[in-house]
Amino acid sequence: MNWKAFIPLGLFVAFVGIFGIGLTMNPKELKSEFIDKPVPEFELESLLPGEAPVRSSDLKGDFFLLNVFGSWCQACITEHPYLMELQANNTIRIVGLDWRDKRPDALEWLQRWGNPYDEIGFDEHSEVAIGLGVTGAPETFLVDPEGQIRYKHVGPVTRDVWQKEFAPRIDALKAGAIT
Repeated sequence: MNWKAFIPLGLFVAFVGIFGIGLTMNPKELKSEFIDKPVPEFELESLLPGEAPVRSSDLKGDFFLLNVFGSWCQACITEHPYLMELQANNTIRIVGLDWRDKRPDALEWLQRWGNPYDEIGFDEHSEVAIGLGVTGAPETFLVDPEGQIRYKHVGPVTRDVWQKEFAPRIDALKAGAIT
């Protein structure tokens, strides 16, 4: 019997197996290499005219969300009402990172949908987004009071996502259950 004839079949089976495993993985659940590492140092001009620059060194002191968004991002509209609710209830500080946008478009978008952000860095050329490993918008990072990234969520932050992913992590971190 000629075993070499089975090599293409074996390669095909291996390829199908690897492809099948890949299809079962959820890219939203892939662990970021930035978890438990400090937010990269940055200074960005504010999106809002007349506001002070947004500096990573000024963001320490309490938990906050670093939310990557853009006026071009349709999924950002999905999460926006819930971010507005978090802001209105003073639930957590939210820092915006306006990514790969044009200033007039972003300002018009905020005027239309509202501004849930305590401050907004204007990252037109992806300087900070690249440093954070951002691959799309929206992406939201949970940062602890020491400036360490503790969680990254890819996709819209909704009430369900907040209750299942963010709130329990914040509670556990405050209780010292997660180090």
